[in-house]
Amino acid sequence: MRELIKTVIDWIYPPRCIACKNPLPLEDKHGRFLWLCNYCENLFTPIEGSCCNICSVPVESGVRKCASCSSQNFYFINNHSAYLYEDLVRDLLHEVKFRRRIHVAQGLGRLWASTIKHNLPKDAILVHLPMHPKKRRERGFDQAQVMAKAIAETTGHKLLPVLERVKDTPPQSGLHPHQRAENISNAFRIKPDYDVTGKVFVLVDDIYTTGASMNECAKMLTKNGAKKVFTKTLAIVMKKLDN
Repeated sequence: MRELIKTVIDWIYPPRCIACKNPLPLEDKHGRFLWLCNYCENLFTPIEGSCCNICSVPVESGVRKCASCSSQNFYFINNHSAYLYEDLVRDLLHEVKFRRRIHVAQGLGRLWASTIKHNLPKDAILVHLPMHPKKRRERGFDQAQVMAKAIAETTGHKLLPVLERVKDTPPQSGLHPHQRAENISNAFRIKPDYDVTGKVFVLVDDIYTTGASMNECAKMLTKNGAKKVFTKTLAIVMKKLDN
């Protein structure tokens, strides 16, 4: 009965590309449900070539760390971003944040999951970077959680709500990296019901700018006994000091 209902719904409301809104086939040749048409998916700019060993922003060949990462200490081992935060990726994330399009977040999460499913530590636990409850109520959902759920469903990794945000901090936009770190200091904590000792975690968020929020969460985890912390973001900002 459930499959019949789904078939009827798909016939009345066929799936559409989350970017251009054109109709999509129900599945591709590999049986995967589609969220983007081939044209729009090719508009995403993947991270390729030489990258910073910490944040994964593209750098010149032979450079191990970008200028921003060279002046900071990190509690996570490294970050991996799938795409550059520009053009279509940026526009779709704006749809999520400013127009509250949860289906766009779901689509981006599925697309992202397909790119990293073989690039996660086997024993890692996924943890999304949480919003403050006030902001979540305003938006109606937490896009990092939505995307992390898509990754968990695709890869089979556990997703646990280990962290919570306890400070409703002002926006990070426009702040210098050191100001960002101060702004986000002590904004997160580990929930009392979770023991992180000896475990490997992968923090998940939508955008990497300077890494201040990710680093603060990684600090909480490592100081409470986590064995290793990695981070994954859908996109990374090229001009990290401009945002």
